[in-house]
Amino acid sequence: MAFYAYCLLRLPSQQEWPILRGVSGHPVFPFRCCGRYTTLLSHLDRDFPFTARSIVEHGQVISRAFEMHTVLPMRFGTFFQSEKQIEDLIRENQRELLETFCRLRGKAEMRLKLHFPSTEKCDTVAKKSPQKSRSSLNRDILAEPEAIDPSRQAMAEQCAAWLRETFQPLEDHVCCRQLSDRKLVVDCAHLIESRRVEIYRQLCSLAANQIKDCALRMSGPWPPYHFLPTSMRLPAAPLRPLRSQPAFAAQ
Repeated sequence: MAFYAYCLLRLPSQQEWPILRGVSGHPVFPFRCCGRYTTLLSHLDRDFPFTARSIVEHGQVISRAFEMHTVLPMRFGTFFQSEKQIEDLIRENQRELLETFCRLRGKAEMRLKLHFPSTEKCDTVAKKSPQKSRSSLNRDILAEPEAIDPSRQAMAEQCAAWLRETFQPLEDHVCCRQLSDRKLVVDCAHLIESRRVEIYRQLCSLAANQIKDCALRMSGPWPPYHFLPTSMRLPAAPLRPLRSQPAFAAQ
């Protein structure tokens, strides 16, 4: 049986971990190595039949840990074959991991999603956006693989710059995608200090009032899913198609 991983955190050796249930109710237990580094794990078979509910349960374990500690989330579907494999990952990347824990301590991720109905209706944001060169803006935003009209790409970049100026996050991660009906979606993840969450929410309300021609949705605070070190962006194991679960979908 393999080890299914939820997240990495740092715990004093004497601190006990509360009893938690993870994917499909499997017990979650801490595996400590390399000093204070602790990985939250469950015993699961590599061919475990994940469901849509499994994604929620994975996130719930991370969120519970995030209430009390700085956490580095593992991608959904991450397995380790042995404890040694976990130890090797941590030992080989200790410096990067420690720097990341220090950088993310006391921080949270907030997310904004903006839906633009059409290019013509986006002038409100474009006019408020600070003017930057196209070469500079291209480093700020990631486009989905499907081609996006250049004018819409430019508008999304201006929007990302305006949001950065408004919210002043410590770091941000932005991507945009164009839906089949030509609507544009801009997703922003902002890293902020946890004590500024309420201020962030107030700024979001002000921003929503200034861009009435698009739908703006905010969520958070979240664990820092978008701000992990390279060593933690583990490729999840190839998953079998998720089993449908009508009872959960209806909730």
